Amino acid sequence: MDTTGTSPSHAAADFEAETAQVNKAVGIELRVLRTRRGWNQEQLAEAIGVDKKTIGRLERGDRSMTMGQMYRICKAFGIKPSQLVGSVEREIGIQ
Repeated sequence: MDTTGTSPSHAAADFEAETAQVNKAVGIELRVLRTRRGWNQEQLAEAIGVDKKTIGRLERGDRSMTMGQMYRICKAFGIKPSQLVGSVEREIGIQ
């Protein structure tokens, strides 16, 4: 055990669970932004320079968004990264 009382394997499991929760919330917000714009996944993929499958993986929360992808997504939707992060924080209940 480490000094916080959490074993390394338990801490890793917590990190993975938190990452999955964040990825799912990011995916939900990405889908909301995309559908609000009236775009399909292919249109968003083209706008940010990725494959359509990547958009699907991001929206399902199967994949973490890179900083570069976040920047390009925010630019495509005309929002600041802080707006996207704020929406994700609200989705997962971070105040």
